[in-house]
Amino acid sequence: MIFHDRLLIFPGSLLIFPELVMIFHECLLIIQPISLQNSILGPSKRPKFKDGTVHSKLPENVLTSWKIRKRVLDVITQGAALLMEFAYGQAVERLPPYTSERSDTERSLRNLRAGAAGEQKVIEAVRSVALPEHTELVQNVTLSLLGGVRFQMDLALLSKSGILLIECKQIGGRLKFHTGPAELRKVDEDGRILSVYDCPVAQLSDQQENLLQWLRIAGFRTPVYGAVVFANNPIIEEIGEGMPVFKLRETRNLVRRHVERKPVVHENEVNRIAAAMIESSIPYLPFPLQIAEPSQFVTNPICSICNNVLSKRSERKWECAKCNRIEHKPYLLTLLAWFLLIRNTISSAEIMQLFGLKTHKAARSIAERLPLEKIGSRKSSAYKADYEALAGSSMVLDAIQTWLKQDRAAKDQYGTRKDHQLAAKDQ
Repeated sequence: MIFHDRLLIFPGSLLIFPELVMIFHECLLIIQPISLQNSILGPSKRPKFKDGTVHSKLPENVLTSWKIRKRVLDVITQGAALLMEFAYGQAVERLPPYTSERSDTERSLRNLRAGAAGEQKVIEAVRSVALPEHTELVQNVTLSLLGGVRFQMDLALLSKSGILLIECKQIGGRLKFHTGPAELRKVDEDGRILSVYDCPVAQLSDQQENLLQWLRIAGFRTPVYGAVVFANNPIIEEIGEGMPVFKLRETRNLVRRHVERKPVVHENEVNRIAAAMIESSIPYLPFPLQIAEPSQFVTNPICSICNNVLSKRSERKWECAKCNRIEHKPYLLTLLAWFLLIRNTISSAEIMQLFGLKTHKAARSIAERLPLEKIGSRKSSAYKADYEALAGSSMVLDAIQTWLKQDRAAKDQYGTRKDHQLAAKDQ
């Protein structure tokens, strides 16, 4: 089921997506796919409002249902974020210790978690402002330009005064903005460089230009402003004049100043821009992740405590010889790790090998627990992952959240196991 093309309702779909039942109750319809260039008229042919401002002409079914579509997209986006964190967490557990691949993956996982926490702080700050009517906050939208180029925006605040892009950053310590080349440097008290990052202001400028290009293609005319917000209030020692850089405590005033600007967009146009952005958004699901060669990963069921390969005692009982933990039915998490790290298909024979099964029927029984597409037949059958379906499955997300809660509790803020059973050193 492909959500960015259309919403499909078919028998059993609500069993896979029970969290969407209320959404489908509100909108029992099919949203037909739209081509921006076909469905949005050029500025010269677009009708005008009484105040003389022009607007795009989107199909009425899109204009009346985009908020429901936004809620569906939010479910998939939140699920995709959990899949991403789980994928990096599983990669750390399944890569050989003391390797550069594992060390890099641990660092990426820490950055992912820190970034998500920082973005949530900024979102809460924006939402705490009493926003006027016809103001929309759009999160983590990925749009495409001509040639297949995609760009992703953390937060976009749409209002009658234009669009405010907010780039969220979670970097602590002492920071200096450097030009030529444009980069952000983290330094110690003596000015020694500790880390170097891509310049967030340059990233923001690139996103502004991408969004302006997308708006032009879609037939919209609205100003796009931008701001970089540091969620953890670092010490910024050097910054160029006029750089749109703010700390978290400044976010509320930043938003207020934006919405209080002179209106330049009709309120109906705000809805049409939001509808077009949501309809065109593509969930970010870059799986399987290109972290390391597939042969480097342990693909067998592993212990959720010490990462040792489990020994099968029965269909419902797997034992860890290292810590004596008993795992019951580790099939779902093992298959998920395969699809997120190895490849998007798995054959019936590979399932049999992973779990020590004797028949293809037993392999099929395990595969059918996930929202997978079956390809081939009989002994040559295989199963293909539908990543959007995985990101929307409450069964999958419940299992992932249980594992992530346990994984976070077992490690400190630096990713080191609290019991000192560290498997890799951060370089």
